[in-house]
Amino acid sequence: MREDSLPQNAVQLDIPASLKYLHVLGSCLASTIACAQNVIDPEIVIYNAQLALHEVCANIMLHAYAHSPEGGRIQALFVLNPLSNSLVIELLDSGQPFDEGSVKEPDLAQGQVHGYGLFLARHLMDSVQYQRQHNQNFWCLTKHLTKHL
Repeated sequence: MREDSLPQNAVQLDIPASLKYLHVLGSCLASTIACAQNVIDPEIVIYNAQLALHEVCANIMLHAYAHSPEGGRIQALFVLNPLSNSLVIELLDSGQPFDEGSVKEPDLAQGQVHGYGLFLARHLMDSVQYQRQHNQNFWCLTKHLTKHL
């Protein structure tokens, strides 16, 4: 998370790492996007961003905190950037590190039950980045809210 002062167009949440709180993140994200100007197809943008957010957070909850019976917390920051007309979602957790190399692209020709979350997030957002920082997992998801000409 940002250690400096928050931008004017930012919303910050700190939630329990439990699946039952995904709707809180999704609702807050939808309301944040609704505050943006000139969003092309806002319902589609909101749906795609919510799905990507839910997938990444569900992975944090189910995998990063898999060995934490008391659970953990996820800090989320939603920032609207009016200059680039984009949304930046930052997620921070103290769970187990994520090994990007261990995630294989799903074989879309062969059905499978699990393994689509990161694939979906990467295809729904313009950028999905992960870093391990100071014994914490940091995710940054970016979505442009208007189409480039």
